[in-house]
Amino acid sequence: MLAISSRSARRALARPLALAAAVVLAAAACSPASSPDDAPAGPPVQSRTTPDPATDPTPGPTSPATEPTTPADTGPEDSFRAWLAASRAPDATTACAYLTDELVERMVDEMTATGFPGVTDCRSMIETTAPIYAALGSSAEVVIEVRERTADRAVLGVTYVSGTCGSVEMVPRAGRWVMTENAEEEC
Repeated sequence: MLAISSRSARRALARPLALAAAVVLAAAACSPASSPDDAPAGPPVQSRTTPDPATDPTPGPTSPATEPTTPADTGPEDSFRAWLAASRAPDATTACAYLTDELVERMVDEMTATGFPGVTDCRSMIETTAPIYAALGSSAEVVIEVRERTADRAVLGVTYVSGTCGSVEMVPRAGRWVMTENAEEEC
């Protein structure tokens, strides 16, 4: 269990946590920006705020399973929320099922390059970041805006209550929407 005993220790983790937040938003710093031609035809659809799993009385999955345990996904917003809850639980099996291999590779590479020890795959990445979020009391509340959605692609604008935000591309796969490496940090 990671214990934060002083304000300076929190500050020391703030930078890696900010990176982890960017990584969570699909390692956007390495991704190309969307072109103006990708803009949605109509106005964006605003979504509700996701409750913080740390304070939500409904327990999430606690042990890995052969097949990830997920709610009945009805769209990319639900899949993003299921991934977020699983990544904070941590339920690495479920969380990793919502990420493409290309995204996992990018995230692991960025975490390794910035000094996160022992991060070699999706499972170790989720198991490394979840305790950091918990130790710092980071909220998992998000506001999701659907910027674009077709049958084979969706782009979400995701804003955490901490102020971190970005766009996340998702594609349908195996009964759920999964995050791709095509994302961009925006603030």
